[in-house]
Amino acid sequence: MKIKWNWGTKLTLFILLFMGFIFALVYLTTQNSIILVEKDYYPKGINFQTRIDERSNAHSLKDSFELIQDEEFVVLNLPEIYPDTGTVVFYRYNDNLLDLTIPIDPDTSWTMRFPVSHFKKGKYLLKVHWFEKEKGYYVEKPFFFE
Repeated sequence: MKIKWNWGTKLTLFILLFMGFIFALVYLTTQNSIILVEKDYYPKGINFQTRIDERSNAHSLKDSFELIQDEEFVVLNLPEIYPDTGTVVFYRYNDNLLDLTIPIDPDTSWTMRFPVSHFKKGKYLLKVHWFEKEKGYYVEKPFFFE
């Protein structure tokens, strides 16, 4: 049987190929994982002015936060702060499964140690957020783990 290539056959073949392409595109896009920057971005966006105020409260302390990486630990040197509550977050830009959130609990020399096994090579953002006498403070610093 020989196929007659008239305009109707060509149009039908084009439509079938186009539909196959669309179905393949839909399948591939549903297989990708969607990673949002923040899971609860809308409430955080509403309260962003609070975050701006907390940053300005901690502006003089920003340079006092120092990260040092050695063979076994990532060491965070803190200034002398006396937090009522607070957290240290190592935010990984491209994979939220690698984020690390720890309550602020410095030792007597105002340092915190994090095992190297908690990190994967790449860029992180250090976020330190604490409250001291009901006043909020917030500091962000980029950090590259090698």
